[in-house]
Amino acid sequence: MNAQLHHANTSPTAVICENLEYFGGRPNRGEPDPRAVWDEAEALAGLDTILDAFVDEVAPDGTQLADERESLLWGFVNTLHMQMTRLDRAVDKLAPKLRELQQSQDGSEIGAWELERVIERAQHLGDRRDAFERLRDCAAQRYLSDTGNTWRPRYGSHTSRTAQLTSAAIDARDFLRARENEKTQAHLPHGTLVAVAGSKPVSDADRIYAALDNVRTKYPDMVLVHGGGPGAEKIAARWAESKGVHQVVCKPDWNAHGRAAPFRRNDELLRLLPKGVIGFPGSGISENLLDKATQLGIPVFRVPLAA
Repeated sequence: MNAQLHHANTSPTAVICENLEYFGGRPNRGEPDPRAVWDEAEALAGLDTILDAFVDEVAPDGTQLADERESLLWGFVNTLHMQMTRLDRAVDKLAPKLRELQQSQDGSEIGAWELERVIERAQHLGDRRDAFERLRDCAAQRYLSDTGNTWRPRYGSHTSRTAQLTSAAIDARDFLRARENEKTQAHLPHGTLVAVAGSKPVSDADRIYAALDNVRTKYPDMVLVHGGGPGAEKIAARWAESKGVHQVVCKPDWNAHGRAAPFRRNDELLRLLPKGVIGFPGSGISENLLDKATQLGIPVFRVPLAA
């Protein structure tokens, strides 16, 4: 009753402003959006709180749910990754519209306004995507510290571009060109490709780290190539993560190739033409890769490990 009397004695404009103050406001589609993309510090602090709750309250040590902690954390990181992927696709869908508007520019104010709005929409979506990538990367780092394993999506690439690109006001042609260059660099980083192979369980991780450190001393721009397997390859992936070395992961496509998938994966890996292959003890599949590399003239360096 008091609220009704209050609104009865207040102008419509004041009511709108009061509602905006209480509930917030968002622009309609096609209108400029002056809101900040996010509060990075607050969002990252909230992310830490959520992950602490997973580890300390949802699945604490001493309970059976602790056995599910790694799966739970992986799923949380993957949720952020999928949101980032969805925004990536949303930006891609705007590309044809940008080209169409660019080609149809006739100097009119209406045409220029519409093009400006679409560019702004694409850039805002890109900024949101970068925010979710930042959240995903921080959550992935917690996954590594809490589980000892590097987070990877089941399919596709795990790349991070926010450290390389900054938001800028650019025209349609530059924006589209930047998108294409960004994708190319993210999926095949520039540098000297060095592959590792070896899948047997390993207790002597220091020998693997030492071998990789020696190679990186020779090739400071080293990019690690591996099949995403267990044993030495998993340890090599951890080394790359800790050193900030880019990775190219060639996983078998079981759906497409069936039992031949690991051998087809070896062929795909070698088509990248790595500078060399470091061979650690592994299975027949790993030996197949080393043999094929030798046949192609790619140097193979075998590193024996303690059982």
